[in-house]
Amino acid sequence: MILILTFVSAKAHNPNTASIVVSPINGFWIMQFAFSQESANAALTQFYPTQNLKDISVEEYKKLYIDYVKNKTSLKVDGQKIELSSGEIKLGNHQTDMKFLLPTFPKDYKEVQIKLSVFEENEEQNTALKFVENDKSIRKVINHQNEFSFSFQNKDNKFIEVVQEVETKNPYFLYIYIGFGVLLFVGLIFLVRR
Repeated sequence: MILILTFVSAKAHNPNTASIVVSPINGFWIMQFAFSQESANAALTQFYPTQNLKDISVEEYKKLYIDYVKNKTSLKVDGQKIELSSGEIKLGNHQTDMKFLLPTFPKDYKEVQIKLSVFEENEEQNTALKFVENDKSIRKVINHQNEFSFSFQNKDNKFIEVVQEVETKNPYFLYIYIGFGVLLFVGLIFLVRR
């Protein structure tokens, strides 16, 4: 338990870093977040552009913050969406801690898919994600490069990352380059023969 809390709190002070730990505690699955408050303010200002966050009450701010995190979090276990509970939040000057109960997380499962685009508004955002169950754990830094997504399988008493192939914007770009290269080569042959 101390190791988990150390992992959560050690990462949140860098403004572009957040940490998330998903684990069962006392028989209940919990998703714990630690965020830099500076990063949160920047992201929430962009996400709620018509809302002046400085003019609202602390309770309203907490509600917006929780709604933002729930909106930006997708957790699927064996293809089934796992809902986050209402959430608990502790605001700090430098760091905010947030917890959600995952009441429908199954006892037995084979695959977990997580998309946590929290603070994707921040260009340099990196989120350290750790998933722990008993003596098994898996870690991943999620960011813009991996689209804030991570998947793994619970197999043979260990967690195994499912590597996602990165889609290109245009799947035919290779053919275009090959075609251009062939045309260039044929053109050079004609020039040399003249």
